[in-house]
Amino acid sequence: MNLIRFTILLLLTVVPTRAATLSGTVRDSEGAVISNACVTVHWDSSGSNYLKDNLGIRQDIAATTDSSGHFSVELPPGFYDVFVTAMAFTPQSDKVHLKEKEAKKYDVKLKVSPVTSKELG
Repeated sequence: MNLIRFTILLLLTVVPTRAATLSGTVRDSEGAVISNACVTVHWDSSGSNYLKDNLGIRQDIAATTDSSGHFSVELPPGFYDVFVTAMAFTPQSDKVHLKEKEAKKYDVKLKVSPVTSKELG
């Protein structure tokens, strides 16, 4: 039992000091901010074959943009797939490599979904 507590305490003290921050703003193609967009970050464990610092995190992390279209998440160093979705827009995804203690900017411009624009027209 003490070993489990020690391991959890060790993880809580090690991960935050190595954490990277991924933040940015989601906008439409005209430059207007998109609030309530969903940003999902999924660890790509295959990056471990290439880099030793691909610590990652097993569970997906989800964030919602605020009224300014901004989001921010802290993650361990590693390779991630970032998915951005919003109602009436075509989703976008990218691969991102986060290094230890890095603050990476990830700004996204979403296009109006062709399906939505046809239905409105």
